[in-house]
Amino acid sequence: MATQGMFEVRPDRSGPKNLGVLLVLGSLMVLTYGYADWKSHSVGLSDEEAETFILNPSLAGDENITVAEYRAFEDEARENSAFLIRAVSMLSGGALVLIGGLFLLKLKRVGAYLCVAGSSVGLVGGVAGSMMIRGSARTHLGEALALTYEIWVYICGAMMSLCLAMAALPLLNLRARMALEAVRVVQDEEAE
Repeated sequence: MATQGMFEVRPDRSGPKNLGVLLVLGSLMVLTYGYADWKSHSVGLSDEEAETFILNPSLAGDENITVAEYRAFEDEARENSAFLIRAVSMLSGGALVLIGGLFLLKLKRVGAYLCVAGSSVGLVGGVAGSMMIRGSARTHLGEALALTYEIWVYICGAMMSLCLAMAALPLLNLRARMALEAVRVVQDEEAE
């Protein structure tokens, strides 16, 4: 009978908590990125910031991008609401992941669901907004800056997919699911 306890599946309480910490840290980065997009939609770069931004690609190649061309790119991206779509999806998705990560730290099952929902919102809206921004960059900016915005599409998609995969782990892993359920069972027994 001693061997039966050896093969017993036990809840893993540390896994969901570790994922909760990683998701909270990741959500802070997503919120920062969303806030930067919100500023791009509402204010944009100053002339000095725009000159600095376009200076490096201009020095590397034959392309000379002017501040006026950059302003045309910003204006088109604002008209299409590309910055706004990405900002809203990143801010709302990041907030859901932050709240869900905090719930995961307390081993609450709802935290995993909130993290999955927030990551999905960030993935869909972030990639869609990034593709719209990339389209505006291809129209108005040179190849170097258009490539930069294209790379951001892949970075956004990869990071939000990674966040979604991490958020789904507590729901897919048996030991983590048992840890999330065990807390609920113990709380139900205490209520009786």
